[in-house]
Amino acid sequence: MGYRVRLREQLKYLAQKEREAAVKINIVGVGGCGNNAINNLARLRLPAKLIAMNTDSAVLRRTRCDVRVLLGGLSAEARGARGVPELGAQAMEESIEEAIGAIDENVDVVIGIAGLGGGTGTGGLPVLFRELRTKRPNALRIAVVTLPFKEEGEERIKNAQIGLRELMDVSDAIIVNANDLLAERLRGVSMAYAFKEMDKRIARIVEALVRMQSPVIGPGVINVDFSNVQRLMQNSGFCFVGVGEGPRIYDAYIKAIADDYARSRLEQARGAILMFEGRETLLDMTQIRTTTRQFSEKYAIPTVFLGLRPTWDITDVRVSVFVTSIKCEYVEEFMSGFMG
Repeated sequence: MGYRVRLREQLKYLAQKEREAAVKINIVGVGGCGNNAINNLARLRLPAKLIAMNTDSAVLRRTRCDVRVLLGGLSAEARGARGVPELGAQAMEESIEEAIGAIDENVDVVIGIAGLGGGTGTGGLPVLFRELRTKRPNALRIAVVTLPFKEEGEERIKNAQIGLRELMDVSDAIIVNANDLLAERLRGVSMAYAFKEMDKRIARIVEALVRMQSPVIGPGVINVDFSNVQRLMQNSGFCFVGVGEGPRIYDAYIKAIADDYARSRLEQARGAILMFEGRETLLDMTQIRTTTRQFSEKYAIPTVFLGLRPTWDITDVRVSVFVTSIKCEYVEEFMSGFMG
């Protein structure tokens, strides 16, 4: 009996230590686009805290999340920031204590999602990340943002340029998704459908970021240590995340590389992580090694980490590619004002 009690206590202790050691991730959606993303992520039941922030009380009330923060309160009349980034920034500043309080004190990663070009997300997310740099200095700050269609007008384009520039100063990593590049692939569809597809793309990126870093998803044969993620993503600037699925590893890898909405140049990046997931019978080690070697040789990336997780949750093979400190041709053109 004594042996069983000790064993039970040991298992309880180990389970507690595992929970304490697990990477703590908070996902914050700011503004309408960010709140839409939070709704999509809620369906995935990821091991992450979901936080929605908005100046629009009606949108905020309908967002499925763990915590809601109404920005600006009565001064913003709770009806939105009227597409003005200055109002979004002011609303975040007025509610900054509540906004920071919604984020866990011991958080390891904060993923901020916003659509740039409007008011709340464009103005609010940079203010939030600026404060997080001081109040949660050990947390990685990853921004996942969209850039507007050129048809949305000069004002939204300029707003997005300003918001992206501010995020570049306060984020560790930025993942850009250009609506124009999505439209090039989805010719002949409505704009509403295109927005939904971009929402799916954002959810796919964030899910991949969480699955890479959280052992709660399930232990892998080869796990990516969070310290390696930190080393690659801290102060890394623009990053690429691509996710692909297919019947074979190489098929999924090619789709992941093509999952690009910023015209990313991966050559000579700081580092990369390749995550392979799927049924164990499909995770052929020879194919994985060949694919990883081809990737390393083609892009001349000095540091490549490999993750391998067998799972029955995925029918085929899923390959997620993370590359840090890249160059984005679209962003360079966008910031130079070529849309004007």
